[in-house]
Amino acid sequence: MYDVIIIGAGVAGASFANKISRFAETLLIEAQDYNKEIPVRTNIFAEHNKPYIEEKFWNDQTIFPRPFLQLNYKSDKYDGLLNSEEFGAPLGKISHTEVFLKKLLNNFDNQGGTAHYNERIIKVNKHKDYIEIINDKGEAYKSKLLALATGSRGFDLQRSLGFEIPDSYMGIYTNIFADEELLDGNFNFQYMFHLNPNISPNGPFFFNVGKGRVSTGYLGNKESHNELSDKLDRILQNYEKIQKFMNGLSWNKNEFVSGSISKHPIKSFTKDRMIILGEAAGIVTAYFYEGILCGLVCADVASDLIKTLLENNSNFTKAELIKYEQEISQILLKGYFRNGDACEYLFYGGGAYVKSLWSTYTNLLLTNETVRKYVYEAHTIQDLSKYDTDRDRYVGERLFSALPTLSKLTLGPRFFKAMLK
Repeated sequence: MYDVIIIGAGVAGASFANKISRFAETLLIEAQDYNKEIPVRTNIFAEHNKPYIEEKFWNDQTIFPRPFLQLNYKSDKYDGLLNSEEFGAPLGKISHTEVFLKKLLNNFDNQGGTAHYNERIIKVNKHKDYIEIINDKGEAYKSKLLALATGSRGFDLQRSLGFEIPDSYMGIYTNIFADEELLDGNFNFQYMFHLNPNISPNGPFFFNVGKGRVSTGYLGNKESHNELSDKLDRILQNYEKIQKFMNGLSWNKNEFVSGSISKHPIKSFTKDRMIILGEAAGIVTAYFYEGILCGLVCADVASDLIKTLLENNSNFTKAELIKYEQEISQILLKGYFRNGDACEYLFYGGGAYVKSLWSTYTNLLLTNETVRKYVYEAHTIQDLSKYDTDRDRYVGERLFSALPTLSKLTLGPRFFKAMLK
């Protein structure tokens, strides 16, 4: 009998496993074969993630090989650059996320945790005193608590347990490897966020520039892998707005990776003896698709609560586990997520106005120091429960003021509704 079984070893699952295995008998199950390879991922890692990881990881240059110094909110007309030097400290770091996962899992193993890779759970049986899970080989494990951290890959299991399913979209990315000198010559930023409804009405085209590699891709809709892959290849080859960044780079279309990405939190992510972490619960920012922060917060909150419940010989009822939902709401949903909800409403959906609106915003970023400061501080705030939504309102008001008169007339109701998010 385990204290906790975790299904899924992404950022949320691996972080939770690392923390909870210090005081709980823990089994971690991952469907991918991590013994063979953890997939390469290059991500931005904003400074506001720092409170949720250990200092030894934060200071590890193999995990975070370069600082996040400059971002580019790019439109058709402008490179909306935000340089952290203006405000005295980096926006965060760039992570080689597979290294982070490997070190979390090594810690988990050293703390006595048990990990099973290349194993799928096909059934969960709920009993009064425990949860029983059964894998694809017919093997069964028992636990006091089950934690689902399956990202957007475990919806069938999640649905079978009576949980809602978050909205999800298909995304595609690839890592392009190149010499540091070439990358430094091509990119004067570490992160680019570019909106073009002709690429996708649902999310950005992006660059994340790591050490010796750059990750690039876009968020689509419900297309097949081949459709997404063909489009990404065409973008990298022909899209005029990014060709200055692609000079000298080459890629292998067969290495493109696609998969679903969730957002919009489900109404409840706890039941008796069960919790859901991170992306599996749709706890991903609606605009930036920022999932790492949310996975780290969920792992931190859950581990603190479960430690107390174990010490009190809890039955892990929903009434006890509801504190997990309440704290996630306090840290993320009541403030920080409202910014993403408002931006999603304004900029996504494919309306004809999106390009001009995004162009106006990127120019505002270039010309308004206060706007730059507020965007910078959204990346660096250490206590997200104190996130100030009035600053978002200020940016929204400045954006509306910068629009042409005709656009103000047509977009006024949309801005008003966004302010109420």
